[in-house]
Amino acid sequence: MTTRAMTARLRVRGWLHAVSPLHVGGAGQDPNAALSVALDGRGRPYVPGTSLAGALRSLLHPGPDPATGPRGRTANDLWGYAESRSKDGTVSRIVVRDALITAGTGLDEDDLPSEALDAARLETRFSVGIDRRGGVAAHGFLHARTVVPKGSYLRFELDLNATERTLKDDREQLKRLLRLLHDGGLRVGAARTRGLGHLELAGEHTEVREEDFGSPAGLLAALGGAGTPWDSEEWKKASPPARQTMSVKITWSPAAPVMVRSAADGFMVDAIPLASAVEPGKVALVLPGTSLKGVLRSRAEQIERTVLRRDAPAAAHDAPATDRSAAFRRQLDQLDAVRALFGAAPLGEPDDPRGIGAVTVDDCYATDPVPARAWEAVHEPAAKDADATPPALVELRKHKLERADHVAIDRWTGGAADGRLYSVLEPHGVAWDPINLTVDLGRLAHHHADIDEPAQALLLLVLRDLKAGRIPVGYATNRGMGDITVHDITLTLPDHPDGVELDDYLAGDTARELTAGWCAYIDGSTA
Repeated sequence: MTTRAMTARLRVRGWLHAVSPLHVGGAGQDPNAALSVALDGRGRPYVPGTSLAGALRSLLHPGPDPATGPRGRTANDLWGYAESRSKDGTVSRIVVRDALITAGTGLDEDDLPSEALDAARLETRFSVGIDRRGGVAAHGFLHARTVVPKGSYLRFELDLNATERTLKDDREQLKRLLRLLHDGGLRVGAARTRGLGHLELAGEHTEVREEDFGSPAGLLAALGGAGTPWDSEEWKKASPPARQTMSVKITWSPAAPVMVRSAADGFMVDAIPLASAVEPGKVALVLPGTSLKGVLRSRAEQIERTVLRRDAPAAAHDAPATDRSAAFRRQLDQLDAVRALFGAAPLGEPDDPRGIGAVTVDDCYATDPVPARAWEAVHEPAAKDADATPPALVELRKHKLERADHVAIDRWTGGAADGRLYSVLEPHGVAWDPINLTVDLGRLAHHHADIDEPAQALLLLVLRDLKAGRIPVGYATNRGMGDITVHDITLTLPDHPDGVELDDYLAGDTARELTAGWCAYIDGSTA
């Protein structure tokens, strides 16, 4: 194992801003409880340096190197490597420290974070798999995870140990990494393609300095915490590595109440929308990436199953639980184009293309935040006064949230069915941010080269149906909710860096080529 030489050090001290909730798992004690986040020895949420280092390496060196295989020479030199069943390898020249999660960017007199995030601010997100035959929750596929709220900060500390031979190239590599982080390209932790783990470098709170260990003066300056500072404008102008991605921006508005139901019922209202913290003292309604990605995947499966005439497999009603779970996994693994876009659990076989999908869907938030205290009051018992509307509901009306009562009708008597009266806190006319998708075209081209074009064509069909108003979103879509009006879908690709509208793209030459690939896939001429 080669040791780590050093005559200079490039040191970064700053903050990563969580622009979405984040989950990096820890050691949970209760198997029936929500998956916990990682906590340090003092019980504070943090992200281990090992998790950050892996994500940073993938960000700076995406995909395999065609010349040297999965481990490119540049990546190996910076981040180190170890050969399997061999003593060959090198130590990483980049040191990434554990990142404490905080509520702000304050530092104490020792330059340590002074605003550690209160564990009480952690939220819980639920996910469920839907059986394609029954339309209900698949057996064994309901789970919950604790997440760090949006708007939190991670203390970011990175050192790059350089030599005279590598210093010039190391400067360029670090500038590229900082530029990628500043542009918001880092995703860390679980459910990265479903709205979680999106981080951006807070450039105004980041300092970079270069320390010289090749002279006594430089060594003394480094020991005193000094060094040559970098101009932030210099690394912000660095040329980032080329990315083969397609960004999709969907501008929309609700044509009916649109919400994803929270797993927790309220006291004043039975069914309430899912909300998440967006700033201290404020929450906003959210359509989580898990739900949005599930909606898009469901439509893609419907299209592919229809053209291929392929029904979803099902287990017998009296089958053991393991058989029912296995049947659901077969449903997810059955369609090649859908699997390439949205992912499937890997089987652990050599050259298995299964795994993370090419499509990433971000959380979508309402634009009008709601005071957290009013939102919390919905979960509390209201005063028993039939003639007065609870103050919390009065406050929520200002944010276009209205309680609506519903009842099931007894088919025999024509009256209200016993125990079937319930209420929903419905959002009427709430404005939402655009829905944002990112498609990793490089992943499709490398891991799914045989169905690259059919998979892209399938996604375009889904987007076309979404724009045509054929895909409802969220809760109670069979009961008058979830209809949306899509105003514009803009695609940003390497060939269209300034963006192109979906209809214009579908009328272009590239779309015709994708259509030919899709037709060949349907006919069976594509492997």
